[in-house]
Amino acid sequence: MVFKTWWFELLLVLFSITIIVNIIKFRMIQQKKWTLLLFHSSFIIILIGAGITRYFSYEGIMHIREGEESNSFLSSENYLQFRVLKDEQNYEFDEKVLFASIGKNKFDESYKIGTDIINIKVKEVIPNPKQTVIKSASGKPTLKIVIGGGGGREEYFVKEGESSNINGLNFNFTKDIVPGAFNIISNGDSLFFLSENVFTQMTMATQQLDTIFPSTNPYPLKLRSLYSDGENSFVFGDYFTVAI
Repeated sequence: MVFKTWWFELLLVLFSITIIVNIIKFRMIQQKKWTLLLFHSSFIIILIGAGITRYFSYEGIMHIREGEESNSFLSSENYLQFRVLKDEQNYEFDEKVLFASIGKNKFDESYKIGTDIINIKVKEVIPNPKQTVIKSASGKPTLKIVIGGGGGREEYFVKEGESSNINGLNFNFTKDIVPGAFNIISNGDSLFFLSENVFTQMTMATQQLDTIFPSTNPYPLKLRSLYSDGENSFVFGDYFTVAI
């Protein structure tokens, strides 16, 4: 809401101009006022570095496990993603946006798809949404994952047939076993999991700590137990056999 606005950048530019004017006005170089010159020049250098970071760099989160390599990261920028299907051909769009809890949060753009012009408009932005589940006979098995984030307790839901990347860890709740993911397997009311990483499992009620090593045989997944691989820690809160 502040650091990425044009008016804040304008204030920094005006601040830089003021410092330069002061250096010239008070003849800091001619009068060899090296202490004052160094103090004022340091702000200019900091602002130049901030400008380079703002316009020519990328910010995000990259998870690299010991002994492994990675060439991708999770961007800190927000993107509005949508797809258009026309004549059995997919057109995918990723538009960089800045939505905040305060502001108009407008997005209204037109795109040419073949000979057609389509208009994409954001009707409403819900700030700080909270995801909930509702039990329904027409729903799917759903698992609640609880982690500790920067804002405290964060809850996520993964439905059967879906995969979800949470803090760089892929929770795969499909029939396929995905390498590197935390694979969740459903068998009626029972849950199991497979992972290529070593996890510790602590039962919250008894504080019993177990170490689970990679295996081709699924391990029983325990609800309300803390799982950790040294980098990610999470708890499977509840399991809904039918929910939307």
